[in-house]
Amino acid sequence: MFFSIIIPVYNRPDEIDELLESLVKTSYSKEFEIVIVEDGSETTCQNIVEKYKNMLLISYYYKPNSGPGDSRNFGMKNAKGDYFIIFDSDCIIPKDYLNEVENALDEKFVDCFGGPDKALKSFSTIQKAINFAMTSFITTGGIRGGSEKIDKFQPRSFNMGISKKAFEMSKGFGNIHPGEDPDLSIRLWKLGFDTRLFPKAFVYHKRRIDWEKFSIQVSKFGKARPILNSWYPEYKKITYWFPSLFVIGLVLSFLSVFLLFDWGLKLYFVYFVCVFLLASIQNKSVIIGGLSVIAVWKQFFGYGVSFLESHFFISILKRDPKKKYPKLFFKISEENHFEEKGSFVTEKKIVENTDDKILRIPKIIGLTGGIGSGKTTIAQYLQSKGVPVYISDVEAKKVMEQPEIISKIAVVFGNDILNSDRTINRDKLAALVFKDSEQLKKLNSIVHPAVKKHFKNWVLEHKNAPFIFKETAILFESGGYKDCDMIVTVTAPTENRIERVLKRDNTTRDKIIQRMNNQLSDEERKERSQFVINNENFENTKKEIDQLLSVLLKTQ
Repeated sequence: MFFSIIIPVYNRPDEIDELLESLVKTSYSKEFEIVIVEDGSETTCQNIVEKYKNMLLISYYYKPNSGPGDSRNFGMKNAKGDYFIIFDSDCIIPKDYLNEVENALDEKFVDCFGGPDKALKSFSTIQKAINFAMTSFITTGGIRGGSEKIDKFQPRSFNMGISKKAFEMSKGFGNIHPGEDPDLSIRLWKLGFDTRLFPKAFVYHKRRIDWEKFSIQVSKFGKARPILNSWYPEYKKITYWFPSLFVIGLVLSFLSVFLLFDWGLKLYFVYFVCVFLLASIQNKSVIIGGLSVIAVWKQFFGYGVSFLESHFFISILKRDPKKKYPKLFFKISEENHFEEKGSFVTEKKIVENTDDKILRIPKIIGLTGGIGSGKTTIAQYLQSKGVPVYISDVEAKKVMEQPEIISKIAVVFGNDILNSDRTINRDKLAALVFKDSEQLKKLNSIVHPAVKKHFKNWVLEHKNAPFIFKETAILFESGGYKDCDMIVTVTAPTENRIERVLKRDNTTRDKIIQRMNNQLSDEERKERSQFVINNENFENTKKEIDQLLSVLLKTQ
C-alpha cells in the first residue's frame, strides 16, 4: 500500500513548516508521498516546500481559491498513491502515525477512517482550552464522538484517510464548508463503503488560535448541520440538538428566576464548575481551566444559536441553503473562467544532455488540443508574450528532414512516399496514416523518439526560463505528458474546428472528421488536464491566457 498525504493550505506557511518537520521525523520505513495544494494563497508556502524537498517525496500545486474540499479533491486526483491520508495544515503528526494507520488497515481494512486529535504541550493556553472544548466527553465534541462510537463514525477532514477506489466512486468532497466531511461520509455509506475510527492514529491539532476565529468556526458548524439534515434526513440525530437545547434551557433558567425557581441556574453553575475542574486537572493549569469555561460557553452558544437559526430557515421555511448561506459554499474550479485544477510539482524534472550531464530544467507546461482547436494560435500568442514555446509540428518537420529519419520512414511505408529528391511527400504520408490508426502508431514510433531528443536539447537552450510550453496535439498518445509538470487543454466547438481547418488546409470536411475520430476526445483530454481553455472567441481566449500566466508567475 502506498500512502499519499494530501494537505490543502491557505496563507499558512508557518503551519506547513511545522507539519513537514514532523513528517521528516516519522518512524515509518516505507516510501510515501506528500501533495501540498496551495488554495489561492497570497502568502504561499513554496519556499517552505523547497526546504524539505530533499528530505521528503513532495509535490506542490498552486490553484485559485476554491475551498478546502475542492483542494483536497485536486490533491487526490494528482496523487500517485492507492490510499489517501488528509491533514489540515494546522496539524503536527506523531512519528508513529503512519505505522498505526497501516497496522489498523492490515488488521481490518476499511475504505475510510478518521483519527482523533490531541494538544501538544507547546500549544498556547487558548489552543489547549479550545482543544478541551472540542474533545472532552462532557462537551458537544465528546457527546458527538460518543454517539458515533455506538453508531457510524464520521471522520473529520483534519485527520482522515480514504482509499482511491472510494474517492473515485464518491467524487470526493462537496463544496459546502464546513460540513464537507460528514457529507462525504454519508455519501460513502450510501455507496456501500464503511468508515471507522482509528483511535491510535491521532494528530496534534492546533485548531483556531483566538476566540474570534473559534466563534466563527463553531457558528458555521451550527449552520451547516441543518443543511446536512435536509440533504440526508435518515441520518438525523438528537445529539445534534444538544447545544441548542443547552441554550434554550439556560434562557428558560434565567426566566424562571422571576418565578422564584433557581434550580436551573444552579445546575448550569455546577456544570461549568465541572468543566473548570476537569480542564484544570487534565491540563494541570487553573488558567486553562478558566479559559476552557469560556471555550465551552462559546462552543455551545455559537453552535446552538446558529443551529436554531439555520433549522428555522432551511427545515421550516425551506430556503435554498446556497442562497441563504452563500458563505458556506465555495465556488469549485469549473466555475472559473477556465478549468484550473492545479499547478505543478516543485521538484523540477531532470534531463540528460548528450554528454550525460545532469541538468535541472524549467517547469514544463504541456499545451494540447484536437485539430482545429487553435492551440497553435495560442502558442504563437504565448510567444508574443516572451514565453518559450516548443511547437511540435514545426519542430517535427525539422526532425523529419533528418536523413536517418527519412530512411526509417521509407523502410516502413515504402519508397512511394518519397519525392524524387529523397524528401518525404507529406501528402502521401498523411493519406496513409490519418485514415489508419495503426499506420499512425508506426509513424509515431519513428518520429516521437527523435522529437523527444530534439525537445530535450531545446529545453536546455531555455533552462533559465521560469517555465516553458510544449505544444502538441498528441501529448497523451505519445507519452509526452509524463515530462510535463502540468497540462493545458484547448477546446472549441466542433463546427468551429472544422471551419478553421477548411480555411487553413486544402482538405475536405470528411477528412477532417476522420482525423478528429482518430484523436482523443476533448472529454478525455480535459479529464487529464489541470487547465482547460475554451477557444471559441480569441479575444476572450487571450484574457484566459493572461490569467493563466498570472497564476503561473505567482508560483515562481
